[in-house]
Amino acid sequence: MVHPPRENLAGHLIEKTQDICQSGATSFTWSLDKIRVAAFALLGAATPAAAALAVSNPFVKWACIVWLTVVALLMHGLSRRASNGATVLSVDRRGIFDRRLMSTHIAWQEIKAIWPVNTDRNHTVDIHLRWPATTLRETRWSVRIGAYCQMGYGVPAVTINMLLLDGDVSQMLEAIARYRPDLLHHTNRGMPRTAYP
Repeated sequence: MVHPPRENLAGHLIEKTQDICQSGATSFTWSLDKIRVAAFALLGAATPAAAALAVSNPFVKWACIVWLTVVALLMHGLSRRASNGATVLSVDRRGIFDRRLMSTHIAWQEIKAIWPVNTDRNHTVDIHLRWPATTLRETRWSVRIGAYCQMGYGVPAVTINMLLLDGDVSQMLEAIARYRPDLLHHTNRGMPRTAYP
């Protein structure tokens, strides 16, 4: 698959964000508060590795260096997300758009069902597609593998993670209910409205 140049991709995402804002969509961006909590958790995970560098065993030292490198890469990823104010996820009349997964909407007619969600515990929304191989055909392999999991094992092809976004699964389900309540599992229909900040 040929990827467009980065500047074209960035321009496409900016246009997509403008389209989303103009369509009256429910949009979610990165949450600075949640990213801050994740950064402190990573800092806590790095502390034992930094302390263990004093051990004279060379294997332990190398393991700690690898550990600290992974933590540094994750911190860099969090930093990039914190400085990016673009829309990450939106729900509108066209469907669901998650720029982490693909560059186009998952159209409502492509969605067979939204799996049941425990709104008190879950941070993800699972989507069962009608034609998973077709819908995910143009995505990167790590997303496209969901199509094969759905076709082979009956699990949802797409999982949308709300963990670091400025909303929660209840708000996501409310947005879906505005356009296609029939796609929601009966346990998630008619949920009480959450208070928006």
